[in-house]
Amino acid sequence: MLFAAIGQARDARQVDTVIELYTSQGCSSCPPADQLMGTLTENTSVLGLSFSVTYWDYIGWKDTFADPENDLRQTLYRDQMNERYVYTPQMIVGGISHFVGSSSEQLETHLKTLKGHARKINLSWRFIDGDIEIILPQTSTGATLWQMDVDYRKKVDIGRGENSGRSVTYHNIVRNIDKLGEWDGSPTTLRLKLDDLQAKGRDACALLVQEQNHGPIIGALMIDL
Repeated sequence: MLFAAIGQARDARQVDTVIELYTSQGCSSCPPADQLMGTLTENTSVLGLSFSVTYWDYIGWKDTFADPENDLRQTLYRDQMNERYVYTPQMIVGGISHFVGSSSEQLETHLKTLKGHARKINLSWRFIDGDIEIILPQTSTGATLWQMDVDYRKKVDIGRGENSGRSVTYHNIVRNIDKLGEWDGSPTTLRLKLDDLQAKGRDACALLVQEQNHGPIIGALMIDL
């Protein structure tokens, strides 16, 4: 059930699928994946998020969106999935599976096979003043709650490195990762301060409900500011 405040311009939606793109402005293989993410964000049933990493900065261009927290998240996925290394561009679907992020064929396959993973729990919510109140129902397993602060779209003119001279547009850029805490699976109400987030210049935020810290994502909400 969704509760909406009268006259409230903000919107929120629970999505079917979450796709995380790990990318870098310094990686020549990434622009096709960044473009693919732009197409993906047009699908309102999917939550696409772009995480810029720092580990290609040494090549000659410092990624303007990169954050060591993004590097850490990708590394923890590597460990969770028992992989040997991280790479860009990498897409991770539902915290479950990954592939080279420029592959539209792999993307379509994953959208079909993993559709609905982010609706294993039904979220409800309502806007109250400058906040959103999110109700998590009872479930048999606990999870970690993550808030991702998002900018919709930014164009970057890259001056050095492998993409020197290119202008690349990035979509649903994660600007901050906040671990809200561990949820034990009991009925819980969570409140996020949207006015504070908007004052920082962000366009949206996402709530991810994720088992085993960096395991399967069982619920996801996109909140447009």
